[in-house]
Amino acid sequence: MKATRLRTRLVAAFVATAVLTTVVAALLTSWGLHRSFDDYLDGRADEAGRSAQVAAQGSYLAQGARWTPAGVARLSQELVLTGYDFRLIDGGRVLIDTIDGESTTTTPVPVRVLPVVSEGAPVATLHLFALDRQGSTSSVDALRRELDRGHLIAAVIAAAVAMLAGVMVASRLSRPLGQLAVAARGLAQGGSVPPSLPGGSAEMRELAASFDGLSHDLERQRGARQQLAQDLSHELRTPLALLQGRIEAMQDGIVPFDRAGLGLLHTETLRLGRLVGQIELLAEAHAQPAPLRLEMVPLQEVAREVHAALAPAFEMRGIVLGLEGSAVSAYADRDAVRQIATNLLSNALKYAPENMPVRLTTGARDGLAEVSVRDSGTLPVADRAQVFDRFYRGAPGGGTGAGLGLTIARSLAEAQGGGLGVDADDSGLTFTLTLPTGPPNSRA
Repeated sequence: MKATRLRTRLVAAFVATAVLTTVVAALLTSWGLHRSFDDYLDGRADEAGRSAQVAAQGSYLAQGARWTPAGVARLSQELVLTGYDFRLIDGGRVLIDTIDGESTTTTPVPVRVLPVVSEGAPVATLHLFALDRQGSTSSVDALRRELDRGHLIAAVIAAAVAMLAGVMVASRLSRPLGQLAVAARGLAQGGSVPPSLPGGSAEMRELAASFDGLSHDLERQRGARQQLAQDLSHELRTPLALLQGRIEAMQDGIVPFDRAGLGLLHTETLRLGRLVGQIELLAEAHAQPAPLRLEMVPLQEVAREVHAALAPAFEMRGIVLGLEGSAVSAYADRDAVRQIATNLLSNALKYAPENMPVRLTTGARDGLAEVSVRDSGTLPVADRAQVFDRFYRGAPGGGTGAGLGLTIARSLAEAQGGGLGVDADDSGLTFTLTLPTGPPNSRA
């Protein structure tokens, strides 16, 4: 219905514009045509007057410098051929009057008064008459009416063609807009965008592309919310069941209500808090990635900061955290790089064997900057493809995390134009972050 109203308004606007333009153009061209025609008639009257003047002077001289009935009769016939009416007057005596014999309802008006001169002296006066002041004759007036009629017909045809073109253009413009309106209503009601959006002009294609991008963003956010709900229900069920069972056991007296029991409850509560926080962070990253401040980041400096923050935790487990590598810079977000390195070291802290070293290394290879974490842990071949999946925690009992750290780390790496991979051999595991060494337009 709204698309139909839009089409109707567009058609009305185009038709009104076409009619107004045609009327204005018709008036202007009609005025110009009449003015040109009047100028033509004025020049024709001058030419006819000069011809009649010359003919009268020639007739007077041919009759021996006098007016004779025969000469006047021949002159009258010559003057009639010009298409105008004439009156020849000599001293108050009318010699020729072509008006008397013409039957017309319109009284001719004088348009020229010309003297007939012989040897420098006037011998008569020649009056030229027409239907109006512009020198129009009956035949010319009929031609003028025909031209006006033809001009009016042409204007009507032009207006009809303009109206038809306006209807076609309005339909072409309103059709894609109507399709976009239908798609927008469907999207607002929770549906999906049609696979093919309208094309047309460059502006319409750009609008359709922007609408398509908006729909994909909304779809991604909707999917992220659904995934968050699924993740929460899946991951919270087990710890909540544990908390509920322990509390009920305390209430029934099966488990003593003491400091140790409260400590276990507190530990599970903290784990739940960390899990919810990581799920929220992951959902936000998928629905609306945080804006990154991409700049040249010295990776060795970031590695030293992370090393200083986590080395004490490794020492508590009897693990030596080493730092090595060369100075290298990457085009990345400093906070994101720090978070990725922290997640990789936190993963090593959970899963690396005790009393075995862990190395944090920076360097460059194949035109890319690298940050790697190597430990002596093991990873089954069957698990390597899913190590970056959400909630993956390795072998049963292998760790107490939520299984989201590596997932978040890979998302951040890819958002910076880099990647995060894992290599495993008999001596241990190496997680490697790769980042570009400069902006995209500066790299070959």
